[in-house]
Amino acid sequence: MKQVISIVVCMLLLSIPSCKKNEEPIVEFETTAGTIQVKLFKETPLHRDNFVKLVEDGYYDGMIFHRAIKNFLIQTGDPNSKEANHNRLLGSGGPDYTIKAEIHPQLFHKRGMLSAARLPDTENPDKKSNGSQFCIIQGQVYTSADLDTLELDAYNRQLNLVWQRIVAKNRNKISAISLSGDSLLLQAFQDSLVNQAEKDMKNEQVFLFTPEQRKAYTTVGGAPFMDNEYTIFGEVIEGLDVVEKISLLPVDMNTRPLKDVRIISAKILK
Repeated sequence: MKQVISIVVCMLLLSIPSCKKNEEPIVEFETTAGTIQVKLFKETPLHRDNFVKLVEDGYYDGMIFHRAIKNFLIQTGDPNSKEANHNRLLGSGGPDYTIKAEIHPQLFHKRGMLSAARLPDTENPDKKSNGSQFCIIQGQVYTSADLDTLELDAYNRQLNLVWQRIVAKNRNKISAISLSGDSLLLQAFQDSLVNQAEKDMKNEQVFLFTPEQRKAYTTVGGAPFMDNEYTIFGEVIEGLDVVEKISLLPVDMNTRPLKDVRIISAKILK
């Protein structure tokens, strides 16, 4: 009877929420420079589950941090790095798949964030992530004026895209008026296009830093220019000093540390 009761109790325990799989697992990387622990985010389940699987498969064991840039980031996840000599250019390796972007405005590139690497927009307009490569943000502290400038740059880029669409749509009419030689008519038409661009911009989603972002970037620092461009799927909860140590290492012309920092092992803690 006691055995039956024990089995029933175990079944009940397995069915309650506290026994469910951790939505935000902790991963520990033991490296030759020290230990780094990261928490994965539930808001990015595709990246989280892929990362957990790779860790459980031992995929990262033996890899090096093939990129280290002071006041910016460190990067790893290229399987070609496991046995690469210093003459080999790294950064293009990974599994034979990409991951759909999971970009959320509330997850931004403050210091310690895990950001998925990817190909540039020209080759990858959907911002899909590399299947295994990721960066850990070191970044730097910005002033409020610096952030204002980045917002203005983002606005101008968006305005340029709007202007290009308007010009493409009216290209034939612009050519016809130009050929007519009527400078007054051309100026009036250009003014109308400018007014149309200003009107269209009111319907565009213009990037602005939130108060939370401004506070983080002006205190702990980060890489704000990467926001809304790359998927963030985790955060360092222990070992930021190790990240900083790696980011400060002397590097070659390809930003690879002259002395390899290797991932000895990676494991799921909980």
